[in-house]
Amino acid sequence: MLTRRAFHQSMLAAVATLALPRAGRAAVGPQADLWLNRLSFGADEASRTAFAALGAEGWLEAQLALPVADAGLDERLAAARLRINYEAGEDENGHKWRATDEMRPLSALTANPADLMRLVDWSQGMNYDERARPAREVIAASLIRAVHAPAQLREVMTQFWHDHFNVNSAKNEFTAAFFASHDATLRQHVFGNFRVMLGEVARSPAMLYYLNNDESRASPANENYARELLELHTLGAGNYLNDRFHHWHEVPGADAGLALGYLDLDVYEVARAFTGWSVGDGRWISEGVEAPRTGQFHYVEAWHDPYQKRILAVEFEGNAAPMADGERVLDILARHPGTASFVCEKIARRLLADAPDPGLVARLAEVFLAAVDAPDQIAQVLRALVLSPEFAATPPGKLRRPFEMLAALYRATGAEVDSPEIAFHWELARAGWYQHEYGPPTGHSDRIEAWTGASTLNRTVDLALYAHEDWFASARIEFSAADGTQGAFAEGWAARLIGDQAAGVLVGAALADLGIDPAVPVGDLSAENRRGVAVAAIALAALTPEFLLR
Repeated sequence: MLTRRAFHQSMLAAVATLALPRAGRAAVGPQADLWLNRLSFGADEASRTAFAALGAEGWLEAQLALPVADAGLDERLAAARLRINYEAGEDENGHKWRATDEMRPLSALTANPADLMRLVDWSQGMNYDERARPAREVIAASLIRAVHAPAQLREVMTQFWHDHFNVNSAKNEFTAAFFASHDATLRQHVFGNFRVMLGEVARSPAMLYYLNNDESRASPANENYARELLELHTLGAGNYLNDRFHHWHEVPGADAGLALGYLDLDVYEVARAFTGWSVGDGRWISEGVEAPRTGQFHYVEAWHDPYQKRILAVEFEGNAAPMADGERVLDILARHPGTASFVCEKIARRLLADAPDPGLVARLAEVFLAAVDAPDQIAQVLRALVLSPEFAATPPGKLRRPFEMLAALYRATGAEVDSPEIAFHWELARAGWYQHEYGPPTGHSDRIEAWTGASTLNRTVDLALYAHEDWFASARIEFSAADGTQGAFAEGWAARLIGDQAAGVLVGAALADLGIDPAVPVGDLSAENRRGVAVAAIALAALTPEFLLR
């Protein structure tokens, strides 16, 4: 019924309007959808009802107050199954394993890290899919959570922090095995205190492995984590001043005791401060000494560089207490004005606009710094952003990235997501989205230009087409028979995504081109053809600016 060419034509028409106001289109849509599409993974009937009952501020406060755990979501995750499938094999040490093809629960999500130590033990023979299994479970759970979690703002911000503190779970078996703990750490602290979260991330085994700090010891220290801590996690690349200054005392603020930016010299010194921050994975430390097998953070004092340091013009005396150097670095960075501006701009970019107003960012940074010791510091920043005049006045302009588009699609249609095959992960990767497997430490881009290339847009068409197909094996939905015509049937499904008025215009213009007679009664259609009409209407609506922009 539906050709790829027809969908590409519809897609190109939609994309052409992304940067241009549509004639007669209101600058800002209904408040409920404006808020829900920015602060959740997409408006649906249940969230619109809750928003109407609570009001805007009431809904926001309710979202900020929801706990990490939710009984209904936990039950859904416990019932989910993910296929694991591999052939029999043998490793280079002669260890053999049998062929496996089975559906398993997402047990790694709540596993004790010590129980996952076997996955990084190469004296045990197993297929690599077993070693990577915990990360794959987090990927499967991510879509279930994004679609079904009542705490939608927590899910949106968890994805934000995953990009901010990016870890490629597919780097090796170590990042994969302990990735569920990294996810749980971010999920716990999304609305909390930035310094607390920064410290937990610095101790995250997945992060330590990803940026090689697990091996960092004196002479010479590994610089990977130190550089990303400064450039991506705190001060930002805009405060890297190595092209302007050659000596630490030349940097503005240095004479007053705190440099306003950093040089390569600071990177080297920060790296020294974090020597010895490692993982309890049974590794050899020194003659007769091994790390414990906890699967958690482990400090190796013998590897630490204890001598004096100078970081951002702050003098560190030598021979400090264990871990004191690294903790002091985190204290300094968490309170730095540069960190406040960088982090707040990223939050505003994620939730509001690609280029947030500098005045708004400055006000958010003031809130960040004023609440630097508060347990709800990040929640205070979010509240200031969402209740700002700019939030209500800014028209929808953020393009839904592939993962967000898929989650919003399922929320709008009411699909039941269980992700037994995580086919969505492969399809998203074709569109440039590597859920929890993005290689560079920058995390996915949050600007529109990164997601409007021809290849990405073509894959977006595929997502719209495939998402509700049985073979896609990510979600279940029934396109039940209904009274009326297939034209009305198609409009009804499109309206779930873009509203009645826009759906009527879209479907009315498209049905003829797609070879669908709007007058045919729905009852005359086979189940297969009924599904085809619904999928066509949903996909067309998903490719409009009304749906793609939030």
